[in-house]
Amino acid sequence: MAEAGATAFRLNASHLDADRLAAALADLGRACPGAPVVVDLQGAKMRVALPAPRNVAAGARVTLAPRGEADLVVPHAELFAQARRGDTLSLDDGRILLEVVAATAGGIEARVACGGHLLPNKGINVVQHPVRLDRLTARDAAACEAAARHDAGALAFSFMLDGTEAAWLRALSPRSLVVGKIERADALPQLDALARRVDAAWICRGDLGVQLGPAGLARFVAGFDPARLPVPVLMAGQVLEHLVRHAEPTRSEVCHLFDLAARGYAGIVLSDETAIGDDPVRAVSTAAALLDAFRR
Repeated sequence: MAEAGATAFRLNASHLDADRLAAALADLGRACPGAPVVVDLQGAKMRVALPAPRNVAAGARVTLAPRGEADLVVPHAELFAQARRGDTLSLDDGRILLEVVAATAGGIEARVACGGHLLPNKGINVVQHPVRLDRLTARDAAACEAAARHDAGALAFSFMLDGTEAAWLRALSPRSLVVGKIERADALPQLDALARRVDAAWICRGDLGVQLGPAGLARFVAGFDPARLPVPVLMAGQVLEHLVRHAEPTRSEVCHLFDLAARGYAGIVLSDETAIGDDPVRAVSTAAALLDAFRR
């Protein structure tokens, strides 16, 4: 992928414990000396501790708990402290939606409003009011320490709210740059303050699209000028998603990529295209070739 045109690598710490993350950083250092590496932290994004894929049927009742016996175990006490009856829980970037029927600190009962096939370790959040994190989790702290030991170029914080979270990361990995991932609606009014506290920002359309809805997301992206922020801004989320299973991007994706480059985005972040795609190298070379052609 480096030879194909990748200018940095993203390691998703949500899917790697500290030991595996350290091993991956060491492998990347040996294979691509000097290549920038971004360790993407879980941040305020919560994930379902699902050991194997399962179908979640529309109309069914499901239980969620921070531990023990439940249909879905979500090991994040913050969710159960902040979720309320009537809230909508979004799983896997809105592909599955649960309506909260009852909520306590010990568990949630919900009705499946939109069902689907749920894969292990997918994200979950509250649509109406994303769960606030008041401190760095132990998992992310361990990832920061591993990043510091291996001189990772940057740390990305998921669901950043106002940029104060950057201080948590710099305290543990002072040589790493900090990336603020913009994926919650209540961060948008605070973008200017957030940008003053980070070194780069990613517009992450997956969870942000769940927060704003499809039309709201389109309005935000169309009206947002990346040049207004004092840091580089990258676009993430389904940029060239067709490449996950196909050899070529759609015409629509190519036109949108041209628009991103013309409007001043510093780059793009490939996710599924390279994490689970059929041909990660082709995905990178296609994206790099298009961006190079746009610059001519």
